[in-house]
Amino acid sequence: MNKFQVRCWLASITFAVSGTACGQQQAVEAISPAEIHAIVDANAGKVVIVNFWASWCPPCLEEFPDIIQVYNEKHDQGVEVLAVSMNMADEMLDIEAFLKDFQPPFAVRMASSVDDAFYEGVVTPWFGEIPITLVFDKKGEVAHFHRATVTYEQLTGEVNALLAAN
Repeated sequence: MNKFQVRCWLASITFAVSGTACGQQQAVEAISPAEIHAIVDANAGKVVIVNFWASWCPPCLEEFPDIIQVYNEKHDQGVEVLAVSMNMADEMLDIEAFLKDFQPPFAVRMASSVDDAFYEGVVTPWFGEIPITLVFDKKGEVAHFHRATVTYEQLTGEVNALLAAN
């Protein structure tokens, strides 16, 4: 097994989400707020970025390459990313096209619902606007809550600070 294959295998074990990263198209399964929090909890000791996006959202399209770049540069240092589509279930072809275009190397899921219960279950206050990016510290607490497009520079600065923190 080469280093890339080992990294993919370890990522699939340590980042408990379905789908395959590492250059393969992944199945997009639904995820609930409780499952999002369980993933963050399972990655204690790591910085976790959770990005909520939709294929029809221009700011989401703008920021997604920056999130991929941060992941590619910081994953080996203890950063995980989970991308959650806020598209409706009948927009699966749009989600698949988005994934084909961007080829994210991290897990992508679809919100189990797009309603107040989902939003409130993830973080409050959130009213459903996107993009939303949450950056969790190593203890699993929300350290940064972005209600607008996040940039590479913002994420890198926040991630570096959180990785350096004990």
